[in-house]
Amino acid sequence: MDMNTKKLKKNAFRVTKVRGVTASRIRVPGGHMDAKYLSQIQKIAETYGNGTVHITNRQGFEVPGIRFEDMPKVNEMLQPIIEGLEINQVEPNTGYSASGTRNVIGCIGNRVCPFACYDTTALAQRIEKEIFPNDLHFKV
Repeated sequence: MDMNTKKLKKNAFRVTKVRGVTASRIRVPGGHMDAKYLSQIQKIAETYGNGTVHITNRQGFEVPGIRFEDMPKVNEMLQPIIEGLEINQVEPNTGYSASGTRNVIGCIGNRVCPFACYDTTALAQRIEKEIFPNDLHFKV
């Protein structure tokens, strides 16, 4: 199956070294989310991926081993996570609207840290709302 790699990457799937196989990137603005979404990520990994999940250095998740033909089903399974994390989306059930924007990260902030003065997770989530989706690779 041939794939338009520009479209693939725009939808937050990665080009991998295995032909016909991709990986899905899952955004987690501020690196904090309800634990209930972990079971959905697990289902995606076990049903459509290779059964593993990678925690990225930008506080997100990546599910490797997804076949190209399963991408629409994965996008549907991502929908509750996208909605729950209130990530801006152009069209529901189509996955992420752009891949150019880096996931906004933050330290744990005053939710846990005794030295923190600010809720950095909430700040990261507010910044995310302003900058995503955007096709350009820009940094804040």
